[in-house]
Amino acid sequence: MENYPTFIHFMKRYFPTFIATIFVAKISCLLALFALLDSFFVRATLSSQAKISAVCIAICTLVLVHSNFMVVRGRAGWVWVFVGLFVVCLLCVLPTIGYRPNRFVYAAGLFFPLLGLLLLNSKRHREMRSKLVEVRHQRELFIQAAKASRSRR
Repeated sequence: MENYPTFIHFMKRYFPTFIATIFVAKISCLLALFALLDSFFVRATLSSQAKISAVCIAICTLVLVHSNFMVVRGRAGWVWVFVGLFVVCLLCVLPTIGYRPNRFVYAAGLFFPLLGLLLLNSKRHREMRSKLVEVRHQRELFIQAAKASRSRR
């Protein structure tokens, strides 16, 4: 039970940044998808737009969940999936300016990926990733020690 206050402190310190990054990523994906559908797929039927939306949302969700799981497990390199996702969302929204999109949606479509990149580069998120890597190393050492003690029996 001695690690319990440390876990609570860890969650209080890093969870808001962690969850904000997830929400910003999801909002960025949805705004980019909306901008693409509103600009490039205007003549597509509503059912085909719904199919495209469902597939894109499912793919984005799976990628986000898996990369978040890997970051939580101490694999800090998986944060580059988030960076790529934010850059792709930004690059999807930028060319839609020629189609005269809703100004608010366009501005939000530019704002949220940039906010996500800022959150990923924040001091707190970098600290969280380094602490999670330390936890992973400790977990690996514990598993190796357990295997060594089991093999001696």
